[in-house]
Amino acid sequence: MRKNTWLAIALCLALGLTACAKKSESASGANAAPDSSPAKEYALKGEVIRLDPSLHIAVIKGEKIEGWMEAMTMEYPVKDVAEFQKLKAGEKIQASVFVKGDDYWVSNVQEASAAPAGAAPLPSDAPPAK
Repeated sequence: MRKNTWLAIALCLALGLTACAKKSESASGANAAPDSSPAKEYALKGEVIRLDPSLHIAVIKGEKIEGWMEAMTMEYPVKDVAEFQKLKAGEKIQASVFVKGDDYWVSNVQEASAAPAGAAPLPSDAPPAK
């Protein structure tokens, strides 16, 4: 009887450890396939409110981003150092927001006044109605 009790305890421990190991692997993404889908690109128009150079974060008061989010002021990471250096607080910009899963970032930054010919002006830059 004693031998069977120890065998049952050992079996329960082995099953418990196996279950924990599988749960840990799935939580860490070890068995998950890497996300190879391309990032989605959205047009961003807005005003740079402030910059955090230590984290490369730009707080931008943005207009509605069609297909992604309503108009709001939020923090946008800027991964490329050269792109971050283009930004100035108080400046109106046009840029691209790239979204991949829960990750997003800003790139292709241009001053709104330096936008390519034919680009739509920001509403505050539009001439007054007659």
